[in-house]
Amino acid sequence: MKRISVLFLLITTFGCGEESAREFIDELTANMEDSSNKNKASFSGRAIVFYNVENLFDTKNDPTKNDDEFTPNGEKKWTNERFEKKLERIEDALDEFNEPPILIGLVEVENKSVLEDLVDEGDFNDVNYGIAHFDSPDRRGIDCALLYDKDVFTVVESSKIAVKLDYNRNFVTRDILYVVGEFDGGSTLHVFVNHWSSRREGKLETEHKRMEAAQTLRDKVDEILGDDSSANIIILGDFNDHPNDKSLEFVLRAKESGYEEDGDLINLLYDDHLNGLGTSVHRDKWAVLDQIIVSQPLYDGNSGIAIDGNDAGIIRRDKMMFKRRDGFEKPNATYGGRKYYGGYSDHLPVYILLK
Repeated sequence: MKRISVLFLLITTFGCGEESAREFIDELTANMEDSSNKNKASFSGRAIVFYNVENLFDTKNDPTKNDDEFTPNGEKKWTNERFEKKLERIEDALDEFNEPPILIGLVEVENKSVLEDLVDEGDFNDVNYGIAHFDSPDRRGIDCALLYDKDVFTVVESSKIAVKLDYNRNFVTRDILYVVGEFDGGSTLHVFVNHWSSRREGKLETEHKRMEAAQTLRDKVDEILGDDSSANIIILGDFNDHPNDKSLEFVLRAKESGYEEDGDLINLLYDDHLNGLGTSVHRDKWAVLDQIIVSQPLYDGNSGIAIDGNDAGIIRRDKMMFKRRDGFEKPNATYGGRKYYGGYSDHLPVYILLK
């Protein structure tokens, strides 16, 4: 109803003076606008997070996967109680923001079922989270996934990108998850979630696998930028390489900050690496293995989305840390070998804030 009609109704029906009627309408309109704003979600100030959650398995034995140790009778004695505590730990680790994250990239998740249980956990249950996930050929059955707030971010495309070695047909690893979505307001974001091959066997023995993953990802990035040079791209992952390793800095072309050529990407955790910080401990040394990498348009804030401070952060809280007898601190893991610690993860989460 138009304001003039309401004004006339108040004056003629209730005998209100014109000034009183106008004040009533102004207050009513303000309340309606405030209510409308509360119901409309926004991405400003919301976080995008990446977290290697360390073996989020269900308790069921899947005969097609090497998951026997994560069953009640398996080596890890993985019970429903331990599984539920794991979900609580993940939600608690990410309870660091005024509002729950808008996007959460996750790795080391077994299947969609554990993700459905996760989004029902704690404050996560207050968010209308959708799930982007595909089963990958990893022998242990661990995958990459993305949780997204459906009230703010609409997925228009999702797929998985296989990483293969031409000279080894038997090689299998986690697929790269690729998601394209739109924020309210129309800005498009391309999201990649990665979990590259482990360094466990030693850097040189496995480096070629991560180099291949980097080239596979770079090819897709070039395809996107070839179609739209202003594309907003964010790459999340546990890369199992340092920011200055060849796979990231030279093959993927993820630079420190001042990019050199069109198409170069910016690694927002590079400075943390230079400052001796870390997201995980490898052979008793901190390493920034978990990183957030963005395209130039997203870094410059030219395409409708910007990053607060043009930097990423590491979530490190006392509750998430384990202190050894010698005083050395590392992430408080769920397991140490066969021993159950009931911690959070052997990695720390990383994040950016949108503005």
